[in-house]
Amino acid sequence: FVVVLYHLRHFFGDALPVANGYLAVDLFFVMSGLVIAMTYEARLRAGMGVAAFFRRRVIRLYPVYAIGGLLGVAVMLALPEKRMGAGYALSALVSQAAMLPEALVRGADGPFPLNPPAWSLFFEIWGNLAFALLVPRLPTRWLAATVGLALIGYMLGSRAAGTVELGVNYARLAGGAARFWFGFGLGVLIWRLEAHLPHPGWGAVVLAMLFPALPESDLLRFLWIALIMPAGVLAALRLPAPQALCRPLGVLSYPLYLLHWPVMVLFSSYGLRAEGEAPMAQLDYGGAVNRWRAAQDWARQHPGGSADLIEVSIVDARPRQAQALLQQQRE
Repeated sequence: FVVVLYHLRHFFGDALPVANGYLAVDLFFVMSGLVIAMTYEARLRAGMGVAAFFRRRVIRLYPVYAIGGLLGVAVMLALPEKRMGAGYALSALVSQAAMLPEALVRGADGPFPLNPPAWSLFFEIWGNLAFALLVPRLPTRWLAATVGLALIGYMLGSRAAGTVELGVNYARLAGGAARFWFGFGLGVLIWRLEAHLPHPGWGAVVLAMLFPALPESDLLRFLWIALIMPAGVLAALRLPAPQALCRPLGVLSYPLYLLHWPVMVLFSSYGLRAEGEAPMAQLDYGGAVNRWRAAQDWARQHPGGSADLIEVSIVDARPRQAQALLQQQRE
């Protein structure tokens, strides 16, 4: 839910106090490691096959993932500015189906051009496979060492990239592996060591959930990622939870995360254009010019992020037409 609000900032402005909403992915990785270890580690040690485990994970994750990809195809067909050349479209479709980054064209829309949030599912599904192959037989001290190394890699990668948000584009994709393994591995460690760890209490849960509104400080972000959010997960593991609330939220969270992006792209694209088209339809060409100029400003102020959703060249054409009609109207 927080990630959706974070993405809404990109589309509709920065008024929402969720500038660090992307850290919800780090919380998800910790929770995922805990749940996977809780559910499967003992079974894998007892003889459950890696193929059987991986099949269960694909069955759990892939249907919603596939729907997200299909929605991305629908957006590509519906919006002229999102259409791809035949080679790019084929490469994007194949890589999306295989839960792998698009690697042939490496276009501006990133490693998962049909549905950008799928980057985290790429790490999740293949990281789950690595877990099944290696972790159940890995001593806790060696697991802790890999988690520590991942944290170092995460911090160094963030320093080089200038952001904690690793994994989301080609330049930061490799750093996403360290980001994933730190969170996921830490979740496994929490499960293994739970009986030996102190009880953080409800305060840790509340404090952990303050991450969206953290000040602009990577030091604070890593404090939350490495200490506060894991403490909140540990506390939530031990505290009674209202099932009537938590169960439906848990069911909704995964499809909401993976399906919201293409829907938002579609509505934001038509919404931005409607700002100019409405006065055009009313023959208010002066108002249309002002609206289209606002759209141009918005697009240019969001380079490399949501600006690629509505290319400036497309938005540029309509104000020129509106200006010509306004000139005719004045004559």
